Amino acid sequence: MAQTGSPRARGKAPKRPRYGRWILLIIALIIINNFIGISIYVYRIWETLPPVHELKEWHPDEPLRIYAADGSLLQEVGPQMRYALPIDQIPVKLQESFISAENARFYSNNPLYYPVSYPGIIRAALVDLIHMSPVQGASTIPEQVARNFYLTPQKTITRKIAEILLAYKLADHFSHKQILELYLNKIYLGQGAYGVQAAARTYYGKSVEQLTLGEMATIAGLPPAPSVLNPVMNPDLAKKRRAYVLKRLVNRGYITRAEAAKANAEPVLSRFHAQASDSAPYVTDWIASWLTQQFGSDFTYRSGLKVYTSIIPKDQIAANEAVAVGLENYDMGLSSMDPKIYRGPVARLSGDALQTALTGKRPDALPPHDPANLKWGVVITANSKTATVSLEGKKNINMTLRDVRWARLRFNSPLPSQVDSVLHSGDLIWLRPYVHAMTAGAGQEWGANVWSSAGKDPGWQLTQIPKVQGALVSLDSRNGAIHAMVGGFSYELSHFNRAVFAYRQPGSGFKPFVYAAAMDAPALLASGQSTYMTPQTPIPDTPLSITLPDGQVYAPTNYSKQFSNTPIPVWSNLAYSHNVPSVRILMDIGIPYAAQYVQRFGFPAKQVPEVPSMVLGAGDYSPLQMARAYSVFSSGGFLPHPYLITKIVNGRGTQISLLNCPMGYAPPPQQTAIPPGVAYLMTQMMQQVIKIGTGVAAQSLGRNDIAGKTGTTNNENNAWFNGFSPRMTTSVWVGYDDNHTMGRWAAGAREALPIWIHYMRTAMAGYPATGFFRPPSVTGPTISGGSNVIGVSDYLAGYPPIAPTSSTASTSSGAGTDTGSKLMDTIKNLF
Repeated sequence: MAQTGSPRARGKAPKRPRYGRWILLIIALIIINNFIGISIYVYRIWETLPPVHELKEWHPDEPLRIYAADGSLLQEVGPQMRYALPIDQIPVKLQESFISAENARFYSNNPLYYPVSYPGIIRAALVDLIHMSPVQGASTIPEQVARNFYLTPQKTITRKIAEILLAYKLADHFSHKQILELYLNKIYLGQGAYGVQAAARTYYGKSVEQLTLGEMATIAGLPPAPSVLNPVMNPDLAKKRRAYVLKRLVNRGYITRAEAAKANAEPVLSRFHAQASDSAPYVTDWIASWLTQQFGSDFTYRSGLKVYTSIIPKDQIAANEAVAVGLENYDMGLSSMDPKIYRGPVARLSGDALQTALTGKRPDALPPHDPANLKWGVVITANSKTATVSLEGKKNINMTLRDVRWARLRFNSPLPSQVDSVLHSGDLIWLRPYVHAMTAGAGQEWGANVWSSAGKDPGWQLTQIPKVQGALVSLDSRNGAIHAMVGGFSYELSHFNRAVFAYRQPGSGFKPFVYAAAMDAPALLASGQSTYMTPQTPIPDTPLSITLPDGQVYAPTNYSKQFSNTPIPVWSNLAYSHNVPSVRILMDIGIPYAAQYVQRFGFPAKQVPEVPSMVLGAGDYSPLQMARAYSVFSSGGFLPHPYLITKIVNGRGTQISLLNCPMGYAPPPQQTAIPPGVAYLMTQMMQQVIKIGTGVAAQSLGRNDIAGKTGTTNNENNAWFNGFSPRMTTSVWVGYDDNHTMGRWAAGAREALPIWIHYMRTAMAGYPATGFFRPPSVTGPTISGGSNVIGVSDYLAGYPPIAPTSSTASTSSGAGTDTGSKLMDTIKNLF
């Protein structure tokens, strides 16, 4: 058959353009370009990364910790709770729990899984893609360490790349164990706890080595969501997470199924454990403030300082209660002869506010925290005989007329006879545990109401936040160690530490210092006087007028506004706190001499006014100064340096000097400030204050080794009791911050003394009554014929009332010892 068509048609088909090669080339160029761009991008991130080798010297920021004398934690002050432990001190099972839960292939050397898990990243990326949001993480333990130390938790591609790069850096500089140690000490585990030791203490009140397997698994389950998986806030979720961790432990061969089952059966009993008792807030506040002034905030609160104090917890708790209840009693009219009124409820709730309060939500009308010993309540119903009150929304209690009887509604109104005349539905009120008040020293002029607990379950009593304030300082008489300090009714309501910074007139509480000056024979003779006084020296109690240098006439009067027709012995003047004879004593020995002498008790010269009313407490002194001064009598003549801080140690265990600390430890004094004989005679006289004088209520303690002196100022602005035993000295002040009167019948015996008694009952418990040391320089009987009269022969032997000689002056112008080194050694041995 003949061929048809053109020659071109009969030849080869024409070649088509090769677009595939160009497409592949373009794709390759794009990939290369992107690779170069990504490399540059990653390199720039790499260049910005910090060096990780510095973590070899890493120590966590640890808060300031302040400890009591028995080693218990008083306060922890700082932004975070951290403890650093070497990996060898962290239980292996706890390590394995975290590895199982967070990074099962942590100890693998496969580059696919360590230090970064690429399968994990792919898996997380797919999950995130499905949900169109970053819902799952894939960070290994090295990556988490990198993020915790250097990066933010914000989920971005840049941060993830930086995290991966830092993980490689960490793996290059640190071993697996070193990385795990950093992780377990840095990871946040909720409730302000960073690291496993902090978590163990926070949730279980234990150290890590004391944790059970179930507790370890619970803590190991926290990192993904500490607030959601928190065993305190969500025990059910925490239990499920614990089961997951235990299952992973079994799968990895770290524990057996039997061990897992036993751990799963453990009840979730976790609760928030406050590590610090916070029982001495005025003390810890003073310490933190002083440290901040000395070293700055960053060093104080982040360097792991440990401050060891002289505070005795049981004494401090007793002091807190004594001051709180005593001030409440005054404000409720239970310890005052002046009528007091109930100022009404904090607020009257209704509607939603009432309903939410009944479920336990704290009403906005209240301060953020309950002050002192008070609890808030809401009245549900009230009738003439009883009221039902919701106690902080936790339980309902019944209150009777006994519990509200004190609540006089007006000054001139009678005490209420029906409960519903005081309480009404919706009232937001303050409550305290009920206390019994009984009169100590009943039948005597200066008897006072002293309270006691009503038993194991005393019930609740209506009260109110007192407007009056108070302070208490108690210290070791010989070495000055402060065992308890309270600076006000409630630290929550006022941070001002009145024990240290409130300078108030001490009233008759200052008399003993001037009386001591009058009986110090060597000092008086050295000053040019020809005589000195003994406890039996009679002093006229008749009207007195003194013309002052400016021409004004000063005419002191007694508290009773009455005078005696016969002279009164010095000891009796002090016991009954007569004012006019005290001024006569001062004028007799001379104001300049007395002003100089009282400085031996630690009072700065600038605080001592050289006026006739000095003996009646015209100067201003703090409770801390008064306690220190009275300790001279208690210690047998020694003036101690009051201290709170015994030792400060930094995070590395190095002790910090206390040289510049005004309340840092100082050795006990080796020389007396006044003769021991004078200290003893003054102590004997102040024992009479308690036996027959203004302090008779203290007899309720049933001890014969206590002494002290009341103090009340003009217009009853301040009330004091300063008292001591052979071991401790305690000063109590009560008054208003604005210094206005506490009422016509207010007095140290009624307002301050009950607080002192309540505190000393606890503080002296366990100490036998040993009596006060009697120096050999004091001769004669202390009590004549069994009567409460100090013997006339009580005087300092060896110092007859004669004119001084040059030798007497030269040997008596110092501290005032009386019988030499043997006597000093005898006194020192007692302590």
